Amino acid sequence: MPINKNVFIHESDQAALQALQSIPGFSLVLKACMNAWNEKLMYINNMASNIRISEEQLPQYYHMLLPICEKLGIEVPDLFLELNVLPNSYTSGDTKPFIVITSGLLETLPEELIPTVLAHECGHIVCHHVLYRTMGTLILSGALSFLPLRNIALAPINAAFAYWMRCSEFSADRAAILCDGTADKMIEVCARFAGFDKDIPYGMNFEAFMNQAKEYEEMMKDNNMNKTMEFMMFANRSHPLNAVRAYEAKQWEQSENYTKAREYFEAFRNHRTPESEPLEFSEKTLLGKDLEEVREALRSHGMTNIRYYRNTERNVFLKKNSVTGVKINGRNDFKEGEWTKTDAEVEVTYYLPFSDEEEKLTHPDEVKVPHSASYYRGKPYRAVCEDLHKAGFTDIRIQRVIDADKERNTVANISIEGIEKFHRNDWMPKDAMIVVMYYDTGERFL
Repeated sequence: MPINKNVFIHESDQAALQALQSIPGFSLVLKACMNAWNEKLMYINNMASNIRISEEQLPQYYHMLLPICEKLGIEVPDLFLELNVLPNSYTSGDTKPFIVITSGLLETLPEELIPTVLAHECGHIVCHHVLYRTMGTLILSGALSFLPLRNIALAPINAAFAYWMRCSEFSADRAAILCDGTADKMIEVCARFAGFDKDIPYGMNFEAFMNQAKEYEEMMKDNNMNKTMEFMMFANRSHPLNAVRAYEAKQWEQSENYTKAREYFEAFRNHRTPESEPLEFSEKTLLGKDLEEVREALRSHGMTNIRYYRNTERNVFLKKNSVTGVKINGRNDFKEGEWTKTDAEVEVTYYLPFSDEEEKLTHPDEVKVPHSASYYRGKPYRAVCEDLHKAGFTDIRIQRVIDADKERNTVANISIEGIEKFHRNDWMPKDAMIVVMYYDTGERFL
């Protein structure tokens, strides 16, 4: 079972993805991309063009990947080496993701930083970024410009895709920080990407680099002109600026959420239930789902203090065993990502109407009315009396109503215990007095 992605997912990652998905035309663009893109073809091309890293080929890098996947609870993806002077790594695919690192990356980074990069890429897999990032890369590169999307404004989608991709990098960086146990290596990776090649014969001053990152953040803060220039310069970048990534990594390491994440991570690695965990669901995402599915979601989250309440009131719009309400510690406004104690009190309400046998047990000495009062009016009164008698009623009385204009022997009115507006399946005492009034045309007796 993979680690809970909400332990390290960045707040802007979720917000940017929701904004991207809400843009008009996004679903059509994504569908067109899926039709044009072939995961298997990409994998075959990768197999044909790059070197697959394994036990037999560059095993030192393969062995770096194994403990990372174990820590994050994911299957080991295929790992490839691409001949490219640019220092880079990326993850592609969907159902079977694979990681690619470039020869330029190995030339730029010291070997002890390669696991940090691999943990970053595995973070994308845990967060389910891979499909959207693959699509975003194709869209931003113009590789799908031939698609028939003339009626859709692509500029907003391009900008939103690029922004989300930048935000998603922060989440993947946090996964690497968790695996490393500190932000120091992630900060060094950013510094190396910024220009401090491993072959430069001088030691790097990381404190100076972090001061540079902090100074950049101060430049952007509360300065609309600088923010505008930043947007214009970097709107189409798929990765955040190195200084910004370093600053974000350090800020998270010093936060309360990082402390919680470390505690969760240690429990996860040692197969223990953590004291608290960010929720992977909200009430909205649970409503309407089958009870067993919700039960499994709560249990997999480590929650055991769960009480179930059955709603038996019949509702034609609800499926049996569907969940109609969830509360955690008395609240139903909980949100995905919210840190919650695993021993929190959970109340689940689900819909399951009584069976016929159960209903009979709850209504001793009562029977159901076969039809409503409005149904019986106008029907032959003898048939109505027989219907009620078969249902189990014992005190059925008839009364004539003289009216020459009405159809003879049809029900004029009916009441049960004086109630004239009863409904089908209403429960009534067996010995309830039923009065059936029927039309007759003259002063005579049957």
